[in-house]
Amino acid sequence: MDRPSYRYLILCLACVGFMISFSLRSAFIMTVTHTSRLEEEPNSFHNERSHLQRENRIDKFDHIWNSSIGNYSWEERPTNGSTVAKGQRVESLFYRGCTVYNTSRDYESGYGFSESVQFYSVYYLGMGPGYLTSAFILSKIESHYVIAAGFYATAVLHFLLPVVFTLSGSGVMVIRLLNGFVESAIQPAIVVISKSWAFKGEESTFLSITLVGTYLSPALASFFVGACLCYISWHASLYILAGLLLVWALLWHLFSYNSPLDCPQLSGTDMKRYKEEQNTGAKGFTSKGHKIPWRDILTSKPVWAIWVAVANKNSNLAAVSALIPLFFKEVYGIRAADSGLLLIAPFVSNSASLLLSSYISDRLISSGKLKTTAARKWMQCLGALGEAIFLICTIYVSDWRLAAAFLTLAQAMTGLCFPGFGCNTMDLSRHFAGAISGVVNTGTFMVFVITGIASLLPDHGGPNKWTVIFWINAGIAAFSSIFYLIFASGEIQPWGIGKGEENTERSSLVRTPHNEEEQPTSLAD
Repeated sequence: MDRPSYRYLILCLACVGFMISFSLRSAFIMTVTHTSRLEEEPNSFHNERSHLQRENRIDKFDHIWNSSIGNYSWEERPTNGSTVAKGQRVESLFYRGCTVYNTSRDYESGYGFSESVQFYSVYYLGMGPGYLTSAFILSKIESHYVIAAGFYATAVLHFLLPVVFTLSGSGVMVIRLLNGFVESAIQPAIVVISKSWAFKGEESTFLSITLVGTYLSPALASFFVGACLCYISWHASLYILAGLLLVWALLWHLFSYNSPLDCPQLSGTDMKRYKEEQNTGAKGFTSKGHKIPWRDILTSKPVWAIWVAVANKNSNLAAVSALIPLFFKEVYGIRAADSGLLLIAPFVSNSASLLLSSYISDRLISSGKLKTTAARKWMQCLGALGEAIFLICTIYVSDWRLAAAFLTLAQAMTGLCFPGFGCNTMDLSRHFAGAISGVVNTGTFMVFVITGIASLLPDHGGPNKWTVIFWINAGIAAFSSIFYLIFASGEIQPWGIGKGEENTERSSLVRTPHNEEEQPTSLAD
């Protein structure tokens, strides 16, 4: 009897690793939000809004926001001018009996809205040049080593971050910039790993399970980090998650392989199927031995269609992960720990939608009901347009519960986009999927753009600022769906075939409904 498929271990390891890594991002955002001076001044929103009303600088929806801000009660402002008096016990909206607030285990950084947003956005500024160099790195170093090195470095940087956070804002910027750079090659590398290990017809499902940790992590992190902020200390979550990531990186280093054929524990059944499908070679799906066609990649319309979709995904990520905690705090007066819990439902819905839509997409393609190009376009367009509609709804409701509900629906629609653009790089080329992924992921620069715009808007917490931010995100989502619909492709590109493999490569990648029905059971079955 054959042993269980080793690719399930690869799937689990990758999913858990991305879950921990992205949980660190959420932990940092919630920590910054918790320690910022805005955390201690929720009632200042009322005063600022009254001043702005007198100057007629609030739009006609102002009455909605006035009613919604009244739905959340806060401690009465002490006479000394601080929201919370020294030694006064502060209760959380969701957590009860918090023991950290206003004690020696708490911390007030003094950073404002602009600084908080910049700490987040500079991470993606570091990712830009990192993505551009990732193709070169992946052509020299095997993908599983790149992933391990990136997460080792991320863990070490997050051990340093709490100390530097109390000393220098500039130091925090440097660490975040470095963190973005070292992590930039990880996602292109996991695309290479997924292409190597996925059976034919399950590419979307395999990659979605691998990356579902990135979408589910904010939900898990929100509860965990909120509890740490309430019961342990303001920086405990950063240390705990960094330690877990360090352990995980060691396990990945020891048990992962770049190619199934490099794995000595591979079962006989899997070995036979990998060879039959010619889905991988002895060194996996790297670009080694092949000259990367940079000019063709950079001038390819399908590649740019993916880039626009990635930009939309990351503008949404910026709005939800970085700005929504600040949104709930400024507009509804909800603390970071509590707003983190409000983000659980959106990210759970996103993860469930991602997995379900990936399964459906793979089944539609493998059954011959939809061609790959049609399936990619349908998923991307439906998801992006739905996201745009619900983001707009979020800003024109009078209650924080309704805002959280519409945000949940927006994230559920975003999950539909993954089997559209998320797996599209693997369709265009077998050998250069990592290089293409590196190029299109420069679309993460949109996070820097969106958060940069947010930091430059008037820091008064009024609806005008949030209206601008949400409408920009909705506009990007709508544009991405139209652009992708026109220019995307799910077919292998002429430049995507390795030199000397024109005939064999095409024959191995062209699939028909007949030969797909003969495939053994896969993840999509």
